[in-house]
Amino acid sequence: MPRRNKPNPELIDPSEVRNQLERILAFSGLQSNLRRRDMLAFIVEEALAGRSSQIKATSIAMEVFQRGPDFDQQSDPVVRLEARKLRRDLDNYYAGEGREDPIRIAIPKGGYVPEFAWLARRDAERATPEDATPASVDGGKAEGRPAVARATSEWSIRRPAFAAAAGITVMICFALVLFWSIGSNGQNAGEAMPSRGVTILIEAFDARDADDQTVLIAQGLSHEVAAALLRFPDLRVHLMPAQKAQEAEAGSESHQSLQGAFTVTGAVWREAGDVFVRAELSRRADQQILWSDRYAEGVQGRTLTEIQDEISSRIASVTGQQYGHAMKDVRTDLEDDSAAPSLRGFACVASAQIYRRTYSALEYPAARECLEETVRTEPDYARAWAMLTYLRNDAARFGHDTERTREEAFDLARSAGLRALNLDPHDTDALQAMSHVEQYTGDLEQSIEYARRAVDVNPNDPAALANLGIRYHIAGRYDLAVPLMQQAIDMSVAPPPFYFHVLAADHLIKQEWEDMLSAAQRASLDGWSFGQAMLAIANNELSNGRAAAAALTRLAELDPLLSESPRAWLESHQASPALLEAVVAGLARANAAPKNGLP
Repeated sequence: MPRRNKPNPELIDPSEVRNQLERILAFSGLQSNLRRRDMLAFIVEEALAGRSSQIKATSIAMEVFQRGPDFDQQSDPVVRLEARKLRRDLDNYYAGEGREDPIRIAIPKGGYVPEFAWLARRDAERATPEDATPASVDGGKAEGRPAVARATSEWSIRRPAFAAAAGITVMICFALVLFWSIGSNGQNAGEAMPSRGVTILIEAFDARDADDQTVLIAQGLSHEVAAALLRFPDLRVHLMPAQKAQEAEAGSESHQSLQGAFTVTGAVWREAGDVFVRAELSRRADQQILWSDRYAEGVQGRTLTEIQDEISSRIASVTGQQYGHAMKDVRTDLEDDSAAPSLRGFACVASAQIYRRTYSALEYPAARECLEETVRTEPDYARAWAMLTYLRNDAARFGHDTERTREEAFDLARSAGLRALNLDPHDTDALQAMSHVEQYTGDLEQSIEYARRAVDVNPNDPAALANLGIRYHIAGRYDLAVPLMQQAIDMSVAPPPFYFHVLAADHLIKQEWEDMLSAAQRASLDGWSFGQAMLAIANNELSNGRAAAAALTRLAELDPLLSESPRAWLESHQASPALLEAVVAGLARANAAPKNGLP
């Protein structure tokens, strides 16, 4: 997919980009490396001059690093290595000094062409949903698609009357949870947690040993954790220097402006040549520790950067993921009975995330209504548009939308996804949601490309890894799907049951029945019909007749179409031919098998 690799003059004036560049070049973290400063200035100016196509490793090596025309990037990786460090410098800058800056300059992985995006726009400059220009995001892919007659939130779905009331109660609960989770520290809600995210404060890691290596690792870890957490779109990350931490202990007034909902702290020490790190996540309101873990890394033959990257990635993953410790705490039981209006948009996003764990038909109506209302009242809220893309896509694939054709419903989902990417090209949920839309509208190659981009943006997000694994699963590429899904499961605090669908399907195709049963038992939790199908097949192949019969009965209750017409169900989900035939044959054998005395 072509990147939006040059600034759109209608959105960002080159002079504003240059002003932003000057702010970054003044960053203390770049002062000690003139070459990286020169590299950033060079690629930005080349892009502004319209020469993005000429920004290559060779041109950078010659202009910035004084290499000759015979430069070989395979034998001399200076550009690649310095670009990696420059990306980290930019992440650190936007985690600290630049967190309030209006424009973000980024260098996407896989190339050296910079991207420019608004972090804060004047209201008058923000495009309305109808004014969005999706072609600038997906390289013109939207051209030729039928226009959506009503690109608004008007929609109609089949649902029991009580479902809407129950779902609305869920929405209110989430708003109350968010209000409670930040309100008890005695601060204004807007100060403790922005209305569009959870605030995490990163304190400087403590070096328990005085040797240079331990001190350097400790100094770098807080920045690396902050940079990794910044990639999770629901988090607002702030660094607290050591001086501020000391002021916090003394209860100084200046510390109050740094209050956040959660705090990450840590310590580093050495034992027998290994580096040990202890990290903790605590709730700022009452200092309750929500998570703590210890990491040990050998230093033999490894650089400090490698050690910092490994540990910071693991800390960020368990802390920042959607079903991780911080977001889980936000969704705990309520201790307040009134919602803060400024938090309702974020509450809608949080409730949609919960819905997507199970895809419950009962939770769908209110989650959809809440998001539609949010984008009406907050049209620049990229996270709401991203989650709405998922739900509009579900309306199309599950038949919830009774006022539109299936194609029109998918187009409505696509319009939300492209709107989200116009607002934030790096929103991982928007990229993942667009991969869903493209899959269900028949463009699996484009679906995989969106999924890959989400992983590039945040390789520490198990949801992004799982999403890419599922796309490869749909394509029948289990050699790629299974390792990605296993990695997502290993990184997840509480992996959703559908993560295990891929593993169960792989074991089915390989006829590994014991392993399939183990995966199917996890895949069938929370009412997942495909998991029940896998459970029925595995139990039947292992001659567990009663268990197979029970799974078939539950499957018929949950999903009559999959039970009665598995081929049609699998085709509607674009299953690979190998999986389709294996499931159809497996269910046929399970239905025909004796049920150990059961009727």
